[in-house]
Amino acid sequence: MNTEGAIRLARKHVGNGAAMESSARLCLQDAIELHAKGEYEYAKKRALKSLGYSVGIFSLDYQRVANG
Repeated sequence: MNTEGAIRLARKHVGNGAAMESSARLCLQDAIELHAKGEYEYAKKRALKSLGYSVGIFSLDYQRVANG
């Protein structure tokens, strides 16, 4: 999955009421800013971290980003 797709997924899940929502939001904001600067690899990593906080590392969406 490309960086834009990872950010879209992170944005989709960020407001789901997770216990670590503030961390998920911070990572998502970092991903958006890094993407705007052209730092696509790091942006994708931050989007993945956001997903980890919002849906967990065993989530299908997390796995899709991590493996693609």
